[in-house]
Amino acid sequence: MSMKKAFVISGLALALSACSASFKDVDHAWCPPEEAQVEHVNIAADALFQFDKSAPSDLLEKGKRSLDELIARVTGDYVQIERIDLVGHTDRLGSEAYNQRLGLARAETVRAYLQSRGITVPITASSAGESQPVTTDCVGEKATPALTACLQPDRRVTVSITGIRKGNKTQK
Repeated sequence: MSMKKAFVISGLALALSACSASFKDVDHAWCPPEEAQVEHVNIAADALFQFDKSAPSDLLEKGKRSLDELIARVTGDYVQIERIDLVGHTDRLGSEAYNQRLGLARAETVRAYLQSRGITVPITASSAGESQPVTTDCVGEKATPALTACLQPDRRVTVSITGIRKGNKTQK
């Protein structure tokens, strides 16, 4: 093998090893693509919306800040995003049909907010309604203040971000 070919092959090997080592957060055309991963984020619906509400005008300031933090994470922590999936969840108070509609309306409002702030990747919005509670020890059927407080973790919007995160190593 000629000296020139050996030099080219060793240079290529060095470049490819850089893809898997210290240059993960740098997008090089010669690096093989990384596999997308899914990150799940739960945002409490009570932080996003007024209780039992879902319209854009019902977004609380704290909710807007939470969504702005999510946007900063999406735009700052990822090299590439394939899609974002939103699922609205409710507590078990109210009818199943009502909760299904409420969860969907909340997810759609979050989608509209993200899009209005420049997020252009595909975003789906769906509802799980009351079907995926996270609470297990809340007793009662009547909407008392204590039961409403106990069921708070069930009211949320789950955000699933599918993409390639920037590497944790820094470029040398």
